[in-house]
Amino acid sequence: MSPWENVFYSALAAAGGSVVIAGALAAWLGSVWKERIARTETLFGKIDTDLRKRRIEVYKELWELTALLPKWPRDEAVTYDRLLAFSHDLRNWYFFRGGMYLSRTSQQDGYAALQDKIAGILQDKPPGALSVAHYDAVREGCSYLRTLLTADIESRREALSKSK
Repeated sequence: MSPWENVFYSALAAAGGSVVIAGALAAWLGSVWKERIARTETLFGKIDTDLRKRRIEVYKELWELTALLPKWPRDEAVTYDRLLAFSHDLRNWYFFRGGMYLSRTSQQDGYAALQDKIAGILQDKPPGALSVAHYDAVREGCSYLRTLLTADIESRREALSKSK
């Protein structure tokens, strides 16, 4: 065998050994990351389950607060003073019970939007019973907030149907 052939075969053998080592290292790193990902998914699954349970508990209270303005039958006796008290009730729930459990969407598009709507209506401090337009505006804000709450806890998700 010529000296060049010896060099060629030696280089080829060295490269082959490097490939085997690199392959073994890649397989080991892959198994380490697979295990870490599995542990992380398990942890997040436990956190999601715990968060959902906590949300259900505190969202029930917020849901009940929004019963002030039902669609059927309308409560014609709701006054602007009662609307102000309702805003305070919402604020107390937010800071002392459940605000930290709201998803970003529920907080911004639901809770904060509802409070902003109420603040706008109360800006002129009108007396007496709520106008139809104000009643409907706040009732729709409450309804939308409840929709977002159900999305957070997935309570309106369709059940899986059984095969026929």
